[in-house]
Amino acid sequence: MRIIGGSLLQGVSGLLASLCVFAMANGRADAQVDVLTQHNDNARTGTNLHETVLTPENVNKSQFGMLFKRVVDDQLYTQPLVVTNVTVGGGTHDIVYVTTVNNSVYAFDANDTEATAPIWHVNFGTPANLHSANFGCLDINGKMGIIGTPVIDKTRGVLYVVALTQAGTGFTQRLHELDLATGADLPASPAVIKAPGFDALMQNQRPALMLANGMVYVGYASHCDKDPYHGYLMAYDAHTLEQVSVFNTSPTGMEASIWQSGQGPAADAEGNVYVVTGNGSWDGVKNFSESFLKLTPRLKLLDWFTPTNHLTLDKKDNDLNSSGATLIPGTHLVLGGGKEGVLYTLDTRNFGHLGDEHAVQHFQATASHLHSLVYWVSAKQGAMLYVWGQRDKAKVYKFTGERLAETPAMMREVPNEGHPGAMLSLSANGGKDGILWAAIHATGDSWHESRPGILHAYDADDIQHELWNSLEVPARDDCGEYSKMAPPTIANGRVYLASFGAENVGTGQFCVYGLLPAHEATRLAAPSGVKAEIQGGKVILTWDTMPGANVYRVERTSTLEPARRTVAMGLTTAKFAEPAPERGESVTYTIFAVGRNGVSLGAEAVKITVPKPMSTRMQH
Repeated sequence: MRIIGGSLLQGVSGLLASLCVFAMANGRADAQVDVLTQHNDNARTGTNLHETVLTPENVNKSQFGMLFKRVVDDQLYTQPLVVTNVTVGGGTHDIVYVTTVNNSVYAFDANDTEATAPIWHVNFGTPANLHSANFGCLDINGKMGIIGTPVIDKTRGVLYVVALTQAGTGFTQRLHELDLATGADLPASPAVIKAPGFDALMQNQRPALMLANGMVYVGYASHCDKDPYHGYLMAYDAHTLEQVSVFNTSPTGMEASIWQSGQGPAADAEGNVYVVTGNGSWDGVKNFSESFLKLTPRLKLLDWFTPTNHLTLDKKDNDLNSSGATLIPGTHLVLGGGKEGVLYTLDTRNFGHLGDEHAVQHFQATASHLHSLVYWVSAKQGAMLYVWGQRDKAKVYKFTGERLAETPAMMREVPNEGHPGAMLSLSANGGKDGILWAAIHATGDSWHESRPGILHAYDADDIQHELWNSLEVPARDDCGEYSKMAPPTIANGRVYLASFGAENVGTGQFCVYGLLPAHEATRLAAPSGVKAEIQGGKVILTWDTMPGANVYRVERTSTLEPARRTVAMGLTTAKFAEPAPERGESVTYTIFAVGRNGVSLGAEAVKITVPKPMSTRMQH
């Protein structure tokens, strides 16, 4: 593995696998939100219910737009993840983590528009690509190193990710456990992924990783339905990376992938694990294609459901698992649908096995593929499910008790043109100020080629009311090519959107949106109360937190380096530390506050000098 360090400018350096919310003591008035797993939580609801900055009133083309973008080395198939207040290089940062198909993982400052270099960047070596085997299609156009969204354990300060790497004349998949602050592999990392019948090249680590029950769960699909492959779900001890268990969906047959359009497995409050499978072998005994599966934490099969028409689904390549499984909080319901566009609601206490009669309900929710579900309880409208399927209109279905009304309560007027439909996320402040975010191709079909993308924002209480989209002011807000099946991430007044960049193959970037500087900007006050002292061989800088400041920057001059230099950016707390200067050297620091309307004047500079040692030679 290569670790490619960022500059000193940014500083090189239980279980929270769901969206984590906590108040900070750093002067930022709003609660800070972490997005540590795909679609926000292990229920896969796709919602951030603690967004206090972005509202339907201020998300519009005058007040909201792109703040900055970061170019990376290839396409992003994964959802950006956000962790707040990570201690890195003498200060704390909010960090956005992204991965690419070139086997790279990047950590960027999540807030500061001028913090352009990554805090760290690691690369795991040469990935497989479209031509590594005769796959026979273009579902993935170029490289395919990291495809599944990582998962983060903030308590331990680690990120888990799987990379497919060329190893001599063959290929290997490895589970990495990386330090959040540096990107370095921890002592147990990496673990080579193995299982009976497992082929590292043919098995596509498409679904997001999941952290639950003290384990990391890793699921597998295929590349282009190219045999041989199976659907695998594997569990690894989160501390030791030892393999705990393996579940094969077709051990005496073939196929039955766990694809789920990149959505991770789901887990309930008891730790039971839910996945949905696609085409392949089915006998209702050992092989379970086209099925909802409920597994114990250690991956023993507890229950299953298979639709009546599973043989027809298999014959027509209408995989049941294009949306994955979404658990409805506070109920015993799990929802999911496939390429047929039929939505199934099941009771997790009794799946009933074979036959549609065992489902709580099933109905044609959209014209064809279902790839993304979002659940929200609105104070105005009640419990709602949002869908925007392939070649169909965006729709909202309301819950009545534990059933969905099968006629949409709301619907957009214009359908999208092709595969795969929209990837959805929702931000709200509890039951109010809901915004539905939809990432989709702007025109055409994204099945076998990259297409220009667009990000929409709709009032979640009335989706016919579009608030903003990224092509209203394209010179400012266009993020380039659509990242197929990567939902947007919303946290702390920012929206992070993955993109395939500027070309069909070989480029990638992510864009960060938020509230724009006000037209009549009021400059932030310069930080006050700046203090500097030497403790334990380090200079410790502290200052007062400033109203309106999002982050802070530190500039330095010294007798050895008289040119002004920025040594820290994106600091989320009013503190910074670095090694003390050499004896006899003087160092001067200036602190700046950064907020929505720009950068403050510099604080009153503080100077610290380390005295030279006094001579100990005796005088005669």
